[in-house]
Amino acid sequence: MMLTVTLPVYNAMPYVRAAVESVLNQSYRDFDFLIIDDGSTDGAADYLRSLRDPRIKLTVRENRGLGTTLNELFRNSRTEYVARMDADDICEPRRLEKQMAFLRDHGDVVMLGSGLAFLVGERVVEGVRPLTEHSEIRQRLLQKRPGVNHPTLIVKRDAWAGVGGYRFAGAGEDLDFCLRVCDFGRVANVPEALYHYRLGKDSLTFKNSAETNRGYAFAVACAKARERGIAEPDLEQFRETWLRRPIYARAAAMAAAAGESLYRLSIIRRAEGRSLASGGYLVTAAMCLPHVALSRLTSRQIWSFVNRQMRRKPLACF
Repeated sequence: MMLTVTLPVYNAMPYVRAAVESVLNQSYRDFDFLIIDDGSTDGAADYLRSLRDPRIKLTVRENRGLGTTLNELFRNSRTEYVARMDADDICEPRRLEKQMAFLRDHGDVVMLGSGLAFLVGERVVEGVRPLTEHSEIRQRLLQKRPGVNHPTLIVKRDAWAGVGGYRFAGAGEDLDFCLRVCDFGRVANVPEALYHYRLGKDSLTFKNSAETNRGYAFAVACAKARERGIAEPDLEQFRETWLRRPIYARAAAMAAAAGESLYRLSIIRRAEGRSLASGGYLVTAAMCLPHVALSRLTSRQIWSFVNRQMRRKPLACF
């Protein structure tokens, strides 16, 4: 057995059932399935306790946070590769088969992601095709953007151990981990969308945007320090410096957060069949994040979407 699938669960009802079933019904069947319920209060633990598949090993305990839970899942695994999975998402039936086949053919790859589609209710919306070259993936991560899609990852356990796992709790822990693995070895993506990432109203919130921006900025600052061969910044000192940023930097961060939320809202409106509204949100998102919009507009999926809108309405209607 070469693979362990890991699932951190925290208050994921009612979606966790579909997530678990999408793993158990994979075409690739030779894996351990480690699940930790991280202090759920919504009945998720009761559902997980009812599962009887022999591949499942369940731990139910108090809440400790995502980073701690992911490290515990990696630490408890005993296989060469460890796959990520989030409790409200769904795997395509051949996700593990295709990713493991890629890893068998590319033994130097230490972390492998995949493309994803967005899941809005029961509707699936195509996502942007991911980058496949290591250098491009790392550069995208340094831009605080998803060079790899974190929940789609399969990571060599030795790579997780070699970088020390997830180093800090909270926003930015995923970006920091991925950048450190990029320094450890080659990273790649399977371009095919093998994962459905759920979008809902919680995906649009600005509640934690400041904390998220700070965490991502810290992860990038650490990566650039390693690249220059100097000491990484201290987390607490970085937070103090971050709070003293000039007003234009704060405004740029707010615009970036708004742009990402508007982009996601455009996807939700597409899934609802509200194409004109979707196009409006997409254009507004582009105004907030022009450099991100440019890279997204190079994807065949987005060009196809824009062309459909232009055939339906004059450009002035956006």
